[in-house]
Amino acid sequence: MSDELVILQNEHLEVGIAPFCGGSLAYLRTKGEAPFDLLRPASATALQKKDPNGMAMFPMLPFTHRIKGGKFTYWGITRQVPVNQAGIPDPIHGDGWKTAWTVQNKTSTSVTLAMKHDKSEKGYPFSYEAELIYTLDGDILKTTVVLKNTSVLPMPCGIGLHPFFVKTPNITLRFGTRNVWSHLDDPIDRPYKTPAEWSFETPREIKDAEFDTCFGGFDGTAEVIWPKFKKAVEMRSDEVFNHVVLYTPPRKNFVCLEPTTMANNAFNLASEGIVGTGIQSIGPNETISGSVTFTVRELQ
Repeated sequence: MSDELVILQNEHLEVGIAPFCGGSLAYLRTKGEAPFDLLRPASATALQKKDPNGMAMFPMLPFTHRIKGGKFTYWGITRQVPVNQAGIPDPIHGDGWKTAWTVQNKTSTSVTLAMKHDKSEKGYPFSYEAELIYTLDGDILKTTVVLKNTSVLPMPCGIGLHPFFVKTPNITLRFGTRNVWSHLDDPIDRPYKTPAEWSFETPREIKDAEFDTCFGGFDGTAEVIWPKFKKAVEMRSDEVFNHVVLYTPPRKNFVCLEPTTMANNAFNLASEGIVGTGIQSIGPNETISGSVTFTVRELQ
């Protein structure tokens, strides 16, 4: 499999895609006299090491974020999921970001990537297939995730995207939520109403605020604004993405705002009878899918 980037471009945007590194984006930037990186671009080292954590965005499937303790119970059967990231004690973000994808179809403005996973392999204990479709249309990047259960039993699952937006002075976010599932190192228990000090219903600068927070009741629309550079991106997610994670680690050059179908540790919370975790259960040969669009606009 080639380690070359797949390049999509039109007169407005250029995107580099790394099928060999989790189907990730290596960069997303505007075109013109003063190109602007909207997502933190991958370094040469990240590309060489095939490190998805160093990419601009990667997919999360067939689950998102953490499975606490590396196990969950479904249909009365306890399933084990192996740790997949050094330094993190729980399996995180699924298999897709750690897998090489193959190019199925490609034009100058669109590409379809595919992967397969067998339950006999290390990773998630169900078999499935997945597609990633990246499409440029004017000033819009559309990303579609499709997950198909190829097991003989119903499969609990979820999908999401993990973009790393470039962090600059005065970067501002806007998105609506109703509740919080987890925040930093607080124990995950059950959702509570989003506190006013964590609300982004009206645009708010991030500054030095530290978040590693899973919100529920996500309204599907978010905006990232770079006032200094007179740029903004509207991120619009399909209804299935009704959770969102805000990750703003200190002293880093990125801010993550991650649309997802499920809460952190959703499998175990659902096993405890907590409702609203976002777990999807799809039968054999059934699919779950969703799209997220990133629309770029110039500020006056």
